[in-house]
Amino acid sequence: MKKLNLGCGSNKLEGFINIDAEKSCKPDLIWDFATKSLPYRSNSIDEIVLFHCIEHIKKSLHYPLILEFWRLLKPKGRLLISYPEFIKCVNNWKRNYKGLRDFWEATLYGRQLYPHDAHVCIMNTPDFIELLRSVGFNEIVAKPELNEPYNTVISCCKDLRNPTYVDQVSEMMKSCKVKIKKAS
Repeated sequence: MKKLNLGCGSNKLEGFINIDAEKSCKPDLIWDFATKSLPYRSNSIDEIVLFHCIEHIKKSLHYPLILEFWRLLKPKGRLLISYPEFIKCVNNWKRNYKGLRDFWEATLYGRQLYPHDAHVCIMNTPDFIELLRSVGFNEIVAKPELNEPYNTVISCCKDLRNPTYVDQVSEMMKSCKVKIKKAS
């Protein structure tokens, strides 16, 4: 089985290829997967995990990134993503929940220990689930992270019976028999 741990930081997972853009984290592969396609064949990966990584990637890159995960995963391949739930963290910061205002601020903005260690987008589960569905993922389950209910963990599955919007548009374009006249 081939499994990817993307944006691994210092959290290396055994049995996974640990990938990060930050070389000081000493990943198995240094790669900016947010802006470059990963160097793996389509339908070749069994599982992809992003634990507390997606919030470090610009929102404008989420759709192409989720499409890339779809490309890489085998049919029935699993995608797991975790992130801080923005509204819960803001409310905890406002209330200074458990007297941990600095901690709650770090859940909102990242620890900022190095350039990629900052949060650059708001994560909201209903919106993110809609994005996953729009690409074609199903069996989507969102739950609070164990012992940290202000974080969300999403699990979903690539299902080829559920064509993506991109697949549908591609099929429509193939079936169009529009003739284009050459300019004289």
